[in-house]
Amino acid sequence: MAQSHLDKIYDVEGPKALREFYDNWADSYDGDLEDQEYVTPSRVAAALADFVPEADRDQPVLDFGCGTGLSGEALSKAGFTQLHGADVSEGMLEKAREKGVYAQLLRLPGGALDPEIIGRYRLVTAAGAISAGAAPAETLPQIVDALPAGGLLVVSYNGHTLEDEAYMAALTRVLTDGATLESAQDGDHLPGIGLKSRVMVLRKT
Repeated sequence: MAQSHLDKIYDVEGPKALREFYDNWADSYDGDLEDQEYVTPSRVAAALADFVPEADRDQPVLDFGCGTGLSGEALSKAGFTQLHGADVSEGMLEKAREKGVYAQLLRLPGGALDPEIIGRYRLVTAAGAISAGAAPAETLPQIVDALPAGGLLVVSYNGHTLEDEAYMAALTRVLTDGATLESAQDGDHLPGIGLKSRVMVLRKT
């Protein structure tokens, strides 16, 4: 899969270009990632389930950067029943609608994140969504700031992101003032290309 979307994503700059890139990728996205054995969505869903008893899995979960809905499918399999997805790409959201696992889907505008959206949820996931090639580093503190006290954010940083100073500085900032790290597990992200990721559970203080 030489020079595929997976090869090119890290060279895309700016919110408009990124949105257009994901719109164009939507049709082949699931196949491309499944070819590389994409496992981070299931790891994120399992991490959230570790902190939410079965009886409470009917509360709304915001799947931030839901893409085509692979993360929503994983959350549904983990027993979460009220899934709301949000993404900047309408092309990706069209594919997510087809999966039928979301009660609501929201297209995010470019630019700054609307804290009112995040503030409605006590449970937020971001599987591969806040990382190099996706939402910028400052998205992490924006989400943490907007979460209600005690709210959970489950976020993954892939290997490229773990080596990016801006993303790591954003993580340090929220852990210094705003959230506690409840869990951090390193594991596979895209085994087909040998890429790892770290799945973290952050609790708003």
